[in-house]
Amino acid sequence: MSLRTFITVFFFVLVAGCGGGGGGGSPSSQEAEKTWVRSYLDDLYLWYDEIVDVPQENYPLATDYFSALLVKSRDRFSFTMPVAKAQSLMQEGQDVGFGVKWGWVNGTRLFAFYVDPNSPSAASIPRGTELTAVNGRSISAMTPSELNGILRPDAAGVPVAFTVSLPNATSTTVSLTSSIYAITAVEPPRIITVSGVGKVGYLLFNDQVMVSEHQLISAMTYFQQQGVSDLVLDLRYNTGGYLIIAEEVASMIGGAAVQGKVFEKLVFNSKHQDETSDSANTFFFSNLDRSGSPLPELGFARLFVLTGSATCSASESIINGLLPHMNVIRIGWTTCGKPYAFRQANFDQNAYFAIQSEGVNSAGTGDYKSGFAPTCQVSDDIGNALGNTGEARLNAALYYIQNGACPAGTAFLSPKQPVRKELAGSFGQLLLGQRPGVKIIPPPR
Repeated sequence: MSLRTFITVFFFVLVAGCGGGGGGGSPSSQEAEKTWVRSYLDDLYLWYDEIVDVPQENYPLATDYFSALLVKSRDRFSFTMPVAKAQSLMQEGQDVGFGVKWGWVNGTRLFAFYVDPNSPSAASIPRGTELTAVNGRSISAMTPSELNGILRPDAAGVPVAFTVSLPNATSTTVSLTSSIYAITAVEPPRIITVSGVGKVGYLLFNDQVMVSEHQLISAMTYFQQQGVSDLVLDLRYNTGGYLIIAEEVASMIGGAAVQGKVFEKLVFNSKHQDETSDSANTFFFSNLDRSGSPLPELGFARLFVLTGSATCSASESIINGLLPHMNVIRIGWTTCGKPYAFRQANFDQNAYFAIQSEGVNSAGTGDYKSGFAPTCQVSDDIGNALGNTGEARLNAALYYIQNGACPAGTAFLSPKQPVRKELAGSFGQLLLGQRPGVKIIPPPR
């Protein structure tokens, strides 16, 4: 097996257990899992030496004990989920729920920012729809946890009644049932002709799951065949995924000029400096995909990225990895700020994702914990469809391509400006002010 094949396959650590995992099981199985959790964090967690001990017996579930041990002052990203769900989402590109990414406007009004075209909501909840009540209860009367539980169900077959105000101001009640659906990781590529410039490619890239690889290669091949002069990569709702997918995207964009150079080097805790120095934990720009087939090479000198506060983790790696090699012009809002990565570790039915490393680019830069500030600060425009040239962020990118500067009044001047929380619900936790952010790496050899 080649090194490239090894580092691109999804791996996990499977620890044998004797019960139902952290979501249930006997007290003895929970105690065994909690003991494993403590050992796991003590060994691999990036901030293992800052963990504050808490009584194990205070937490009936191992997953709650895991959460209690996390270093909250540094870590807003480590999480757990059922193993089956991790496999379905990250490997197979299957999700469960209603397929809407909800976002707060002015902190009190909840709107549909993105609706997956394959989801149960596609036919009845267009982008820009306002949600006012759920099952007859006003959203203002509901706690964040209640909203999370309804908007992000864990199973198919859950009925819900959404009271909404559609973009045309019509109020109605939409009855839906949650289902399993294939997520739209990559939407069809578009060509936009810009006067005086030529052809510009636009690509909405939502999820860095394994099934996105061939869709991305197809899109980039199309752009190459069409002879586009610039690319607008829309990552505003892309919370991350596999680091190898990020590397392939950046490799296709950078082309021959970046091949063989460092895309991202992972730095582990002091107990695992051997992993930091292991070449398997340095990802290089490559002209090959995971199977060893050639990738299309666009070779752009610059890249336009549409960003938001949900642009996170592996999506930020695309930006950070390319910055030493080209001008990456960011249009939108400050990104989430997650330079960290984790490996999946399983115990029985639970998958644990604890931060294990921090990534840096070829210049040794990776400290973007406050996020990447936009070049041009532009609010999300839910009044227009994504990909519509009139949509504010895409329109600003096209203006920059044509004029070489941000539209008037959008140039970002203050990196310390507070970041507005734009989204609420792409993974559910966002309703609580958390951003999941996923960047998955393989385990050590």
